[in-house]
Parts: sequence; structure tokens; C-alpha cells
Amino acid sequence: MKIMLHAALSRGFLWCLLAFVSLSVGAPRALADDGYVPSDPSAIAGDWLVESRDAVIRIEQVDGEYQGYILWQLHDTYGPEDGPDLNGKVVVDRNNPDPALRSQPLTGLRLLKGLHYDVGNRKWVGGRVYNSENGRTYNCQVRLLGPNRLQLRGYIGISLFGGNTVWSRVTMRVPIHGGLPFVMAAPDK
Repeated sequence: MKIMLHAALSRGFLWCLLAFVSLSVGAPRALADDGYVPSDPSAIAGDWLVESRDAVIRIEQVDGEYQGYILWQLHDTYGPEDGPDLNGKVVVDRNNPDPALRSQPLTGLRLLKGLHYDVGNRKWVGGRVYNSENGRTYNCQVRLLGPNRLQLRGYIGISLFGGNTVWSRVTMRVPIHGGLPFVMAAPDK
């Protein structure tokens, strides 16, 4: 699964330099205010198709915080390109830094945790996002760009040093004739 964070975070120094230059000449903030005000803190809850369109993350409130887990992924089993030892087996969290967790399936894996709504900034902050592509966990914050678009920012240290990904709200359903198990929500205007 590619949630498009690893590419943004791996650009490292060059990206940080560009961000610093942009901010120093008066460019908009990385998470600029576009005027959308969520109806309430639970507006983040639901099913979200990641930017790479190969996974759906379900965000829900658990014990006073918002968490998200992989509900569906396009490739939930390894294919022939992954080698004969993996072909046909369930995709697992093989990059997890804890060897004891490397055999857990990715479907159902909790990727987001710790998000709390900050009323003043109209975003969910204080979270952590796990990137199964590299086994790393990053700080994160989330904001809604509209009722059906979510922007997740993963970062190291301060939010300036990170990258964004935009997810789209979907409604899960029973697949029709081998189709996808979701329907896209109406696009934001």
C-alpha cells in the first residue's frame, strides 16, 4: 500500500530548503486555510480512499481520540512479482521494526492514532501515522478540505518538515461483478 507519504518525506533536505524559501518570501502556509469549517469533530470519521487509490482507511473515534485502520487494499495478497515464496500469501507488515509484528496482515492494521480536534485551528492534531512501506511512524495532523476531501500531513519534529497526501471519502459496498468495494462520495465544490 502506498499512502504517498514515503516519497514526500524522503525528499528531505531539498524539500525543506524549498519550504523555507517559500515561507520566507510570503508564500501560503503548507496547510493554508481555505475557509472550510467542519460541522463537528466527528466529521473526520468515515472511510477514505488514499491518494494512490489502492487502499481505504476507516477513521473512527476510539476512547476520545481518532484512529484509522486499513479497511481494504487493492492488493491484499502477494503476486508472482513478489517471488514464489510470497505468491498468493496475505500481504503482511514485513517492514515493521518489531520482528514479532512482521507477520500481521496489513488489512486491519491500525495506521493512525492519537488525533484530537483543535477547534481553533479547525484540524485534528497530536496524531501519529505509521507508514507500512518503510516501517516508520511519523507525527501527523489532519484537516478537511471539504466534507469529502481530507489532507493528512506526516512530519518529523515540526510540521514544516513533512509531506501531504489527500484522501477522498468513499462509501463501502458489496462489489458488483468484480468491481471495487466502494463508491466515491460526491466531489467537493
